[in-house]
Amino acid sequence: MTETKPVITVLGLCGDSVFMHVDHFHRSGETLHADSLYSEPGGKGCNQAVAAHRLGAEVNFVSCMGRDSIEKTCSAFLTREGLRLFTEHTNKSASSYACILTDSQGENRVTVHRGSAEHLSAGFLRSLEAEIAASDVLLLNNETPFDANLCALELAEKHGVPAILNPAPYAELPLDYLRRFRLITPNRHEAAAILAADPDAPPEELLSGLRALGIARCVTTLGADGAAAMAGESVILCPPRPVKAADTTGAGDCFSAALTVRLALGDGLEAAMEYAANASAYSVQHKYVMPSLPNKEELDSFFTPLAITKRRIKND
Repeated sequence: MTETKPVITVLGLCGDSVFMHVDHFHRSGETLHADSLYSEPGGKGCNQAVAAHRLGAEVNFVSCMGRDSIEKTCSAFLTREGLRLFTEHTNKSASSYACILTDSQGENRVTVHRGSAEHLSAGFLRSLEAEIAASDVLLLNNETPFDANLCALELAEKHGVPAILNPAPYAELPLDYLRRFRLITPNRHEAAAILAADPDAPPEELLSGLRALGIARCVTTLGADGAAAMAGESVILCPPRPVKAADTTGAGDCFSAALTVRLALGDGLEAAMEYAANASAYSVQHKYVMPSLPNKEELDSFFTPLAITKRRIKND
């Protein structure tokens, strides 16, 4: 039997991502020589959209790009991938650009020029009401303007479409806005920033703090410690899948996309987290982002059950 394909609409940045590998990150005043150079289309929204499509979803990808060679390269790539593109064009800025340094330990330092992504407009989103209304899930992140995201969220609410926010990169957002999402997926540092708390705090403390703010529906990624989520009076703890990391770039985007796909297919939160943890573990074993995003068959072959546990927390 053929599995139903969920329809996911993703907003986000798409531009040129340039990767360089160095032995170590810069010390003050130091010039480094990279021993490799690689480029590909990228951006949080772009990564999430491609990952979701490869894992079996029909994807509408909404972005704003300049009228330049980067736009042509990105559009051609995403069309080959099979995404439905809805691109607003601007003459106000060049298309987005990112530089990613990876050191010998597989850790990354990322610098992004958002460029054209900052000009995605609420008016353009309103022209896509039919596409949002026909979606099973709306997936947002913080690389596009707040007004555009808010417009997309309002359209999703109007038509009963659940919305998920990956609040990355961190930006200060109104609490009333965060409370409107079916789910938010911050990493540990973003969750701590929302709370003005210590990022090394136990996951129960972070999740309890978010619940106290009225943000009870949250999955927090914890890097090498896996992921955690609130479930009633308990915290779900999903351990990481142990692998040797070659490059962690895009792993969080892969997690968010996989989680969204499985939730759209009707999985419970524990099963969706387990699937997403396997997806991100697959991702970090491969260099760069696009070659690291698995398709459904690759992830099904790689998948292994994880020892998910629940831990009771105190009432606020």
